[in-house]
Amino acid sequence: MRAVFFDFDNTLVDSLSVLPAAQRRAAELIAGFLGGDVDVEEVLSVVRLVERVVEMQGVYDRDVVWAHVLRELGFDGRPEAGVLRSWTHAYWEEYSKGKPFPDAVKVLAELQKHRRLGLITNTDGLLGMKRRRLSISGLERFFDVVVVAGEDTPEAKPSPRPFLKAVSVLGLRPRDCLMVGDDPVNDVAGSKSAGLAAVLVDRRGGRPCPVKPDYVVSSLTQVLEVVGGISFLPSHR
Repeated sequence: MRAVFFDFDNTLVDSLSVLPAAQRRAAELIAGFLGGDVDVEEVLSVVRLVERVVEMQGVYDRDVVWAHVLRELGFDGRPEAGVLRSWTHAYWEEYSKGKPFPDAVKVLAELQKHRRLGLITNTDGLLGMKRRRLSISGLERFFDVVVVAGEDTPEAKPSPRPFLKAVSVLGLRPRDCLMVGDDPVNDVAGSKSAGLAAVLVDRRGGRPCPVKPDYVVSSLTQVLEVVGGISFLPSHR
């Protein structure tokens, strides 16, 4: 493998741990907007449901999520310009607090010595937000190419186009590249449809995949074994 590509959220960065706080922040703002006796917990339940359904449909714009939430809660008016966007910014402010997994930096640093590295990640639905969060994470320096699917390409993952774009930027062939990600559809099925080998990061174990990955690992450290011929020097242990 001449290049290794990574997904961002829940592959390199523990975004799942901060998702509840981001959802709650949005729910608090929505409840405050609606006023009256609106229960924050009820709004939070709707936010979680709508967010999950909308993302399954390939929609990442949180402005759209909040509009659906308002309708589900019986609000039939139209918020003033900028209200939905202010909730979106508050949501991503919380979400940006996710930290890299403990082994992320040392694995990327070691791989960088031997292979070209890239990041292939889906848009956050707000232009530039994913690159901003990447910068905040401190991981940007490791990558030769960053493709934000849905912004740098017309289609988000699992379309093969983001993967093919990243491969093309590096002047390589898909069969020379490896994709590492936590999502069985976006990362595994998507990359394999583009001709790349795929590594599923399954930290909890037993995650089903519609398309069989080439490798399954429980930590980023194991990616070094998959790539082959790379191990940490004693000073990195």
